[in-house]
Amino acid sequence: MKTWESGKRRVQKFLAKQTKGGAKGWSYSDASDLRQQTKVVHPMPAVLWAMELGLTSNQPTLRDVEEMTCGLGMWARTLVPTSISDTTLDTEAQRLDADYLLEKLVHRVRGFHRSKMLCPVGLPCGVATVDGKNLATLDHDAHGTGHKRSKKNEKWHLDKDTEVKRGKSYFLMPALRAILSSAEAKPCIYQLPLPPTTGESTMLPEMVAGLKRAYGHGDMFRIVDGDAGLTSLGSANLIVNEGYEYVLGLKGNQPELFSEANALLLSIAEAQKPELETPWEFRGGKAIRRLLWRTDEMAGIENSVGKWSHLRQTWLVRQETRNSKGTIEAEDRFFLTSLAWDYLTPAQILLLVRNHWAVENDCFNSLDLQWREDAGPWCTQGTAIWTLGMLRMLAYNTAQILRRRRLRKKNPDDTLATPMSWRSLFKTIEKSFELDVEPLCTG
Repeated sequence: MKTWESGKRRVQKFLAKQTKGGAKGWSYSDASDLRQQTKVVHPMPAVLWAMELGLTSNQPTLRDVEEMTCGLGMWARTLVPTSISDTTLDTEAQRLDADYLLEKLVHRVRGFHRSKMLCPVGLPCGVATVDGKNLATLDHDAHGTGHKRSKKNEKWHLDKDTEVKRGKSYFLMPALRAILSSAEAKPCIYQLPLPPTTGESTMLPEMVAGLKRAYGHGDMFRIVDGDAGLTSLGSANLIVNEGYEYVLGLKGNQPELFSEANALLLSIAEAQKPELETPWEFRGGKAIRRLLWRTDEMAGIENSVGKWSHLRQTWLVRQETRNSKGTIEAEDRFFLTSLAWDYLTPAQILLLVRNHWAVENDCFNSLDLQWREDAGPWCTQGTAIWTLGMLRMLAYNTAQILRRRRLRKKNPDDTLATPMSWRSLFKTIEKSFELDVEPLCTG
């Protein structure tokens, strides 16, 4: 019971400290309001906070958010003074400003960074991983912002069984997201909706430019990391010209480079021991280990599309999976990078690559499984998919900071204990909203 009470108070103290004082990222007092002011019952900041608190505590529907606002305690009442109906929340979700919420996200991330909550773990610098994410699958085009199902967006299609029941006439709502994969909390730091007929690589220049505007060339991140779908000479030139380094996946969509990397690195792997081989890790009845080989023979390579003057290394990361019968399956992944040979140790290279996949497995998977992002959005009309997507990222970041830092105990050997389950976290957060005792907000 003491642990439960302590968790609730720690959550409340953290949130109260952030929201007290009107910091740019935590105040909605400057939110635009399109309503007729003579008919306004709930101030716009209260509406926004009701939605954000609902998402932070993972309320499944707007009706649940309404019920949550009925039982708020003293501190939460400073943000949401009175209960707000689900119909009001639904109406306002359709016309919020996603760009305004993006500004709040950037200010909060900067604040977390200044407070040393986003320091790189195990790496000499920060890494911003960019990847595409589908925010919803709809039966309408969301005011012209949806992508009709096509061969160009196959990675986000529904599974075949679902398509048999539902049909193939649906719309996808993809966006590029950037995650600070080097930080323990893996926070979302930027989002860029993909307009219809555009793809991830098409919008990468705008994404990198947006990251530069938001965070500049400070010490938050130095490396831009992307999967093979973003890899091209143009993308690499862009990242380097903006003052960053790149680590980009390499597959068959770059046939000349992929063929060269295969020939070089597979020969090296046959003839030489790996630079590093991780111990076997046991997960789900299987054992997994990773092996690293690399070469600088492709540095500055020139092919039919031009000269990769900034390319310095090519990596082969082999993941071996051993099942209960002792059979080992190997999967090879190749990467291009502008990093100098000695900037990262072999262990740091494998950590960076592993963090890249953690974006999908930890961040995106959590948004889909815990927040039901792609399956159960609160509202799909107007701009709701994009605005709720931004609010959901704000909520996810707060939840991750709490789960992976503020509420995480230390083991006797000074290592961090396993984070609490998502279910326990959401219960703790929701109960913290109901506490009547105003927390100490200093120190």
